[in-house]
Amino acid sequence: MTVHSIHIFNKKCECIYFTEWNNAKADASKKDKLLEQSTTTAEEKDVDGDPETAKLVYGVVFSLRNMASKLRHSLQNSNQGFSTYKTGTYKLHYFESPAGPKLVLITDPNAPNMAETLQSIYASVYVEHVVKNALVKPNTPIRNQLFRSTLDKYVRNLPNFE
Repeated sequence: MTVHSIHIFNKKCECIYFTEWNNAKADASKKDKLLEQSTTTAEEKDVDGDPETAKLVYGVVFSLRNMASKLRHSLQNSNQGFSTYKTGTYKLHYFESPAGPKLVLITDPNAPNMAETLQSIYASVYVEHVVKNALVKPNTPIRNQLFRSTLDKYVRNLPNFE
């Protein structure tokens, strides 16, 4: 299973965190950013990736969530909402916490359902390192290095991570 990226959106639909794995271009840009960060302050660091890509990802999630909601109302027995979306090239996994943050994980199309993984990332990584951290302002880009490293380690330790 290949994990491509993760986006975290706040209640205002703004991308507050983004990272990629298994992408040579992303790895090169991370090295470049590390060099740039040595000369910039924490307030100047870009943490949300390409804003256009984030808008497109959120647009897909928003549309699918609305469509699933409308279908759910027409199917009386269904309490399930939208959680995954699969194409020929990727699979999008979605988790919305009760508090508002939305996590979007993009993997290869053969990946199993990652709903439990996203819930675990939210509960054990996001809540522990962002929500419970008094130095992190709510709904702002996540610059917490401990969060970043813990999330990276968590994802790299997933079964079948390539």
